[in-house]
Amino acid sequence: MIRFEGDVEYILSKAVPEDFKSLFTKKLIDEINSKVLLRGVSKKEEGARVVSYEFLDNLIRLKIRSGSKVRLHHAALRIKNYLAPILGKEFRIGIRDIILRNANIILEGSLHVSTSLPIVKEVRIEDKITIVSLTDLKESELKRPIIDRLLKLLDYKEKRAKWGGKVEHWRLIKKSVGKEPKFRDDPNIILEKIGWIKRYATGQWLYTPPITHLLRKFESLFIEVVLKPLGFSEAIFPKMNPLEIGLKTGHLRGTPHQMFFASQPISYNLEDFDEWIDYVSVLNKADPDHLRNFIKPPTYFICFAQCEPFYWFFGGEIIDRKELPIMWFDRSGPSFRWESGGLRGLERVVEFHRIEIVWLGEPEQVIEIRNKLLERYEYFMDRVLDIEWRWAWVTPFYLVHAGEIEEEKEGEIDINRPGTIDFEAWLPYKGSREDPHAWLEIGNISIHGSKYSEPFRIKHQLKDKIIWTGCSGFGLQRWFLAFLAQKGFDPDNWPAEVRRRMTRPPRSVRMVTYPKSKDGEKLLEEIELLLSKLPSK
Repeated sequence: MIRFEGDVEYILSKAVPEDFKSLFTKKLIDEINSKVLLRGVSKKEEGARVVSYEFLDNLIRLKIRSGSKVRLHHAALRIKNYLAPILGKEFRIGIRDIILRNANIILEGSLHVSTSLPIVKEVRIEDKITIVSLTDLKESELKRPIIDRLLKLLDYKEKRAKWGGKVEHWRLIKKSVGKEPKFRDDPNIILEKIGWIKRYATGQWLYTPPITHLLRKFESLFIEVVLKPLGFSEAIFPKMNPLEIGLKTGHLRGTPHQMFFASQPISYNLEDFDEWIDYVSVLNKADPDHLRNFIKPPTYFICFAQCEPFYWFFGGEIIDRKELPIMWFDRSGPSFRWESGGLRGLERVVEFHRIEIVWLGEPEQVIEIRNKLLERYEYFMDRVLDIEWRWAWVTPFYLVHAGEIEEEKEGEIDINRPGTIDFEAWLPYKGSREDPHAWLEIGNISIHGSKYSEPFRIKHQLKDKIIWTGCSGFGLQRWFLAFLAQKGFDPDNWPAEVRRRMTRPPRSVRMVTYPKSKDGEKLLEEIELLLSKLPSK
């Protein structure tokens, strides 16, 4: 529960008259506490209260305590609006300014708040209570949304602390029958050993023609089986987003530690880079610290969620009802996420390829599309790929904080509302199916409610209707890895539908020094022999 306390000073154009002091003591203070500061609240503790007051020459000083609904700065402005007509009409006195002093925001829990914020003077923690002290603020600052934004941040931190520090809460909702794997080796090791993938940089791989061929066939299989029957159309989205887009989606607040940012050069004139050119020419060194002198501060972030341009496109528009729902997908380029530790093969990478599926419509339409997608996903996993899978309902914290959903009580799972379902596949090479670490999240599907339609101002033609959005990500590398982990490289062990749509990949690259080992060369020959069972076209 959030609480406030502080002193509010009203600076008048003249000294406070004795008659006003008497009126304030006998009548006005009761009106302020019983009506003005309780307007719009159902519980007294949610409102505000003047606990003491004093008059000093041309100044009225009030000590105020308030709850979560009528916040301290709102209470100060309410009181000004109440007193101004009385002072003006009856006493010919104006209120020249308001100053909020000694203001404290009090929150439950031990929360980290940066003192670098311009209005924060001090942060201290006492007995699991966080007290944020503010600098003195004038009326012009009280009217700006900066305090409300600070309070929104504090509310986020408080809820996040109670949430337990998790990004989401996980609950199993459905799973396939157990299936005996045809393969138990680690495809990550094999793919690198035979030279089909080669590490380019941290979390990045070069995919040679044979595996690229199989990945593209796998991608087409998903599109043909899942997306086209439902009527999704392909679009091409930008892969570099202006920072203000990340403000609207919330990614700059929620996941900045996973994002890559991009900068423009300081100039288009080559002469402005003479120093840099001389430096790299002589030293033959690309020094990132020196490079900073020749680039502007970041103004973009590289593709992170992939769906951001979809909301931007419809932002500020009024959508004709007969055009709804709108269903697109994008597969035009890579996404980037900094994963720090734990990078391994195709399981966890920095650069990955994904089919991003997005849709918008009226709430009922968005739910119906999600449910139809779930039916196609289940068919794809169970009947087409024949892999062992499970689904989990996850309650993402970002949707709880956005007010789209409330955290479910134990035993309650209503999936026909905003929330996310994760798709996971068993990786036999990582352990038994009973081991939670042997499962890999390969995709998900979400209903956002109005989380994105509101900040982007996507509006329905009818004023009493709202727009919801949904998205789903098909991470190509992870899905293909999960398939290989259970079925292996022998097409005889692949389901009929997969084998029917696959063709023989092009010949692998060979050099004097590549693959890197004799074992790799031998294993490559064995896998090429197995895949020769596939038709050439």
